Amino acid sequence: MAKRRSKRRTHQPPSPEELAKIPKSMVLSLGTSLKNHALTQLVKDFRFVMQPHTAISLRERKANKLKDFMVMSGPLGVSDLFVFKQSESSGNVSLRLGKMPKGPCLQFKVNSYALMKDVKRILKRPKSVGRDSAAFREPPLLVMNGFKKVADAENHEKLMITIFQNLFPPIQPQTTKVNTIKRVLLISKKEDGEIELRHYAIDTKLVEESRNIKKLIDSHQTHKKLPIMTKAQDISDLVLDPYSVGGQTSDSEIEDDAVVEVKNEQSNIIRKKAGISANADPSEGVTRKRAIKLTELGPRLSMNLVKIEDAMIGGKTIYHSRITKSKSEIAEMEKRHQKRKQEKAERRKEQMANVEAKKAKKEAKKARKLARKNGETDGGEASDEGEESASENEPEINPSDYENDSDLFSE
Repeated sequence: MAKRRSKRRTHQPPSPEELAKIPKSMVLSLGTSLKNHALTQLVKDFRFVMQPHTAISLRERKANKLKDFMVMSGPLGVSDLFVFKQSESSGNVSLRLGKMPKGPCLQFKVNSYALMKDVKRILKRPKSVGRDSAAFREPPLLVMNGFKKVADAENHEKLMITIFQNLFPPIQPQTTKVNTIKRVLLISKKEDGEIELRHYAIDTKLVEESRNIKKLIDSHQTHKKLPIMTKAQDISDLVLDPYSVGGQTSDSEIEDDAVVEVKNEQSNIIRKKAGISANADPSEGVTRKRAIKLTELGPRLSMNLVKIEDAMIGGKTIYHSRITKSKSEIAEMEKRHQKRKQEKAERRKEQMANVEAKKAKKEAKKARKLARKNGETDGGEASDEGEESASENEPEINPSDYENDSDLFSE
């Protein structure tokens, strides 16, 4: 297979500083959730949503723990971790969204979900996109609907909005090209607090030209062959002929959902080559009106926020949607958390001391070997040499002498 050509002059790779600022993610399922094939497919579909800055070919094993992926998130520069899990007792599906490496962690209860293949079945004209499609070379445009303003929202909602907004790199209106935005991720919040995630592909169609001209322009996208131009004596024979390219589809096929003005870069290039200023007259082809249409790709997610913790594993609960505690209970929980934190720090300190002792013992042994090599001896080295001489005086054991010994193969 031929390698895809990369443009070097106009498409410069990002610098290491810019790469470090780009949010990267991991989407995974753990434990018994791997037995649920629908949930495993949901994880694969959700990785398409988070492309291109995600581990698309990540493979989980039953023996893998959450700590294994948390350890690898640092060297790989992962900033967001999505963990889908199904409870063994109740069968409920939950989603944990954590910021690496220190949290916080949002835990959602997934009420319902639909896979990409399910969404494709219910659409009249579904859009099929491959894994290497141009739509997945850039992150999607994030649209949030139904959320309050940051100034008016509660603390837990402010935190949730901030985490959602930092899932993808920020868009710079001055430098970002409009034609590179191929997808939309819609996160909407209902009045009852339920959160829905929808994933769409963006399609644009010309509006200003007549329908026959648009069909002629888009004729390379159809499966029919182009007409023979030598048989036509005038352009009207090609455009108005119902059996030609201009009459391939009916007028009701195209729906102009939203009409916007998009700067036509190709027209600007042609005008520059012709020596005409691009800002001379905006009405002369510099901007063209296009209709924007959204086609759902999937997957769909419907979920509710359950709680927020300050760490990915064993953290303190900052917010809980179902449980409310009094001030005394909160103080008691804070005391238990501080005690647990202190015990953890002591265990960590003891482990580090053991590691340092082992390292010092290893370095001392290495120094004694180096001293023996240089001919310097002391009492400790003499004892080492005595042990070595004692071991040299012991009889050698040859395994071949015991190969036919019947006592070693007793019943």
